[in-house]
Amino acid sequence: MKSLEENVFMNKPRGTDRVWISWEIQRRSMELCRILGCSFYIFEYKGLLRYPKSFLKTFLILAKEKPSILFVQNPSMILAALACAIGKITPISIVVDRHTTFLLSNPKMPFLKRWSFMTLHRFTIRNAAITIVTNEYLARIVRSLKGTPFVLPDPLPAFSPVRSPVLKGKWKILVPSSFGKDEPIMNILEAARELEKDGVVFYISGNYRKFGYDLKNRIGPNVELTGFLPEQDYIDMLFSVDGVIALTKSTYCMLCGCYEAVAAGKPLITSNQSVLMEYFSDSIFVDNSPVEIVRAVRTLVSNAETYGERLRLLRLRISAQWEDKHKALETRLASLVQ
Repeated sequence: MKSLEENVFMNKPRGTDRVWISWEIQRRSMELCRILGCSFYIFEYKGLLRYPKSFLKTFLILAKEKPSILFVQNPSMILAALACAIGKITPISIVVDRHTTFLLSNPKMPFLKRWSFMTLHRFTIRNAAITIVTNEYLARIVRSLKGTPFVLPDPLPAFSPVRSPVLKGKWKILVPSSFGKDEPIMNILEAARELEKDGVVFYISGNYRKFGYDLKNRIGPNVELTGFLPEQDYIDMLFSVDGVIALTKSTYCMLCGCYEAVAAGKPLITSNQSVLMEYFSDSIFVDNSPVEIVRAVRTLVSNAETYGERLRLLRLRISAQWEDKHKALETRLASLVQ
């Protein structure tokens, strides 16, 4: 597969040289690069030569750019470990943006794989100048391993619709999904069956084939599996629905769907995990059970205007708080260069 190498953000702060390298596509990295003024490179390869090609491209970019600060996205753990090794033998300061890979949701990993993961896990945390995480829960883990965390949630995405798709249903609910193991998909489908008589239609995005069996044979007439949507089509749908459901079983995960709902000013139903309740405080929270999901949806549609206004005010508060964190991060980055 041909590399998706990009060098898209060249607006660098005066007096610093910043490069961001990622081996996987992730919206968070692209947004942070734009805001932090980094040169941004994505090297996404598949197959047996993935790592040799990625290593070579990474070294070539560092030789060309000679950055004072190198940001890397974790995942990939291999990229983060490579960057930290480079930081030990060069004057480059390494900043690792680490927002998922903490092995908190897969404790039964085979011994050798787990040992390899934990070895790199500890190495990257202890040798990164800063490890950026999305919440205080993860920051405590970094501190416990003698790392230096900085809490920076995702910036609210800046997007707008270009058209209004025609969607069926009296009430339309979007469920952004990756069909991961942490998502209570079957509970959502059970709740949807109960809500059919209320005129509620669920639009579940994402690659449903990852779920392991044919969901199309298990859904009611008020559930639409959209598949993976092009970004603008997804944005248009987000702005056309009456609310968003974004749920997880994980205790530490900040969900992209929550950020997107707030950015669009859409009423949000999410899980009653502490990190989500603290950050998305004006949402409707559930324990992921079908009964609670049904209750929450009925509450939402009965008070859609009120919850929409709450989410629009929440968007203003989150944006202001994020700007404060951004300024604090810039201060920390300036101290690394000095």
